[in-house]
Amino acid sequence: MPAAPRFAFFPLATGNFIEIPVTAVKRFGVNWPCGGGGYFRLLPYWLSAHNLRSVARRDGQPCVFYFHPWEIDSEQPHFSGVPLKARLRHYTNIGKMQARLKRLLKDFAWNRLDRIFPVTAAQI
Repeated sequence: MPAAPRFAFFPLATGNFIEIPVTAVKRFGVNWPCGGGGYFRLLPYWLSAHNLRSVARRDGQPCVFYFHPWEIDSEQPHFSGVPLKARLRHYTNIGKMQARLKRLLKDFAWNRLDRIFPVTAAQI
């Protein structure tokens, strides 16, 4: 969603629900997802790390990173008859994902979402 907020916000006027979007970096006036998933597998590691650092330094915001469990399963079944685009999007760099995640864990400091974005009882 190009116009969606890039950082944690309260979408309801009551302030009882916090939305924490996956990290996106603003480049050329456009929000580019960089907080994990397929982008992390498909793009070079250095670009993902650069984008995360850019958000942390330039925007002064914590980064949110995610991945799907299947993205670290290099032995998952490959199905025939799947279109090329879907195969490329799904299987590219699956075998490199665990090593990339280990490097990411070493290169950055991490914490739980509830510690980074505490929501007080008054907000719930």
